[in-house]
Amino acid sequence: MSIRLRLLISYLAMVLVPIFFVVVSALLVALLYRGDIKELRNIYLPPEHQHTLSEKDQLFIDLQRRSLKNPGQLADQSFLKKLDSQLSKSKTALLVRKGNKIIYRSSFLQGLDLEDLPAFGFYSEVDPLERNNNQFISIKKLDFFYPDNSEGSLFFVTNANSLANFVRSSYPILFIGLILILIVTNGLLTYFVSKSIIRPIRELQKAANQMKEGNLNIPIEAMSKDELGQLAQGFDEMRIRLKESIETQLAYEENRKELIANISHDLKTPITTIKGYVEGIRDGVANSPEKMDRYIQTIYTKSINLDRMIDELFLYSKLDLQRLPFYFERINFEHYLRDFVEELRFDLEEMKVEINLNIEKNGDYLITGDREHLKRVITNIVDNSLKYIDKEVKKLSFHLSSSDSYVLFKMEDNGPGIAEENLPLIFGRFYRADLARGTEKGGSGLGLSIAKRIIEGHKGAIWAESKQGQGTTILFTLKKAGEES
Repeated sequence: MSIRLRLLISYLAMVLVPIFFVVVSALLVALLYRGDIKELRNIYLPPEHQHTLSEKDQLFIDLQRRSLKNPGQLADQSFLKKLDSQLSKSKTALLVRKGNKIIYRSSFLQGLDLEDLPAFGFYSEVDPLERNNNQFISIKKLDFFYPDNSEGSLFFVTNANSLANFVRSSYPILFIGLILILIVTNGLLTYFVSKSIIRPIRELQKAANQMKEGNLNIPIEAMSKDELGQLAQGFDEMRIRLKESIETQLAYEENRKELIANISHDLKTPITTIKGYVEGIRDGVANSPEKMDRYIQTIYTKSINLDRMIDELFLYSKLDLQRLPFYFERINFEHYLRDFVEELRFDLEEMKVEINLNIEKNGDYLITGDREHLKRVITNIVDNSLKYIDKEVKKLSFHLSSSDSYVLFKMEDNGPGIAEENLPLIFGRFYRADLARGTEKGGSGLGLSIAKRIIEGHKGAIWAESKQGQGTTILFTLKKAGEES
């Protein structure tokens, strides 16, 4: 139930409950001043809901007929006594007036005088209530004319003292009860409505304080499905995202520290080598032209390696910060790979590397990509394989195939392979298969990591398949032109 609906129900209850008791009070006041409750029921209820006539009412109707047919009988004392006897069964007394004289009076009505009686011709829908000798009486009147044309009236008098006492005694109780009920009703409604609102707000306040103190491990439970429940759910989602953001930031900071440590280690190795050979030249250790040439060639080689490592570190940093621009164009990857392999064969001619290329004729190979970055991806894959192939004859096999929405590149080598548990790690930065820093393998350890970032920048995927002793296969996919979304 929403908060708006709860407040609406509370408001209606606060309005309707007082109205109900005001109506009840008004009815009791009407009873006090207007007479018999049965008459009120017959007057204010529709005919189909009115009850059947009582014996008293039926007798009243018979007397009306008699007053029209034989009014003289209503002056007969014996008939009036008999009629009084019948009325006494319903606790009603009889009084008969002819002209300005009372010709018959029940013993119960000794204190009732002419001036206490309604005038001839007076009509009332409800029995009037009169006070007589500190008692309340209800009077019903029937007017007629005697045979001598004198005015006659039959009065049916009922003791209404019990009704009046009941109303008079109940009205103060009812009024006080009304005040108490209003207080209790408003108090309960205010309590339950405020409880359903304040309690969740306090829980949210407590959760906000916990978050402010840095405690993001306590879940925030929604106590309802209303607006506050939705707010609590939103707070919990914010807590989860904030926690993930902080964890990511901590992991990034840890990776940054590791990166700095690895960079320092990887740069220090070639610098130390260069420094040692320079000191050898300065101290005269290279005392022959052949030795001097070897020292200078070593320094030159290490300088090139150092420059390449710095370039790769700079490139990886730009990829990591997503600040490396991609210049996409439509490329026929089949022609692109053929040209790359021909160039690679020329470059590796002296190393006696056996290179094979197999392109399936099962579709087109038109992609959208960055030529330079894709060349770096394939170059890094080749360099990484050549670095670890331990056989005399090195083999590289390229394979290209096409599906409906992407092209698949595979390059297989005949190296020592990679253990299955290490396969998920080879695309991590600074990972080396021999797990040794600064070994004779050289390199920055960022080649495959850079390749992974570039392929992901092309919205592709890259992975490796390998078994120890059976070589390694590096695979990546590129979406075809028109399939980049």
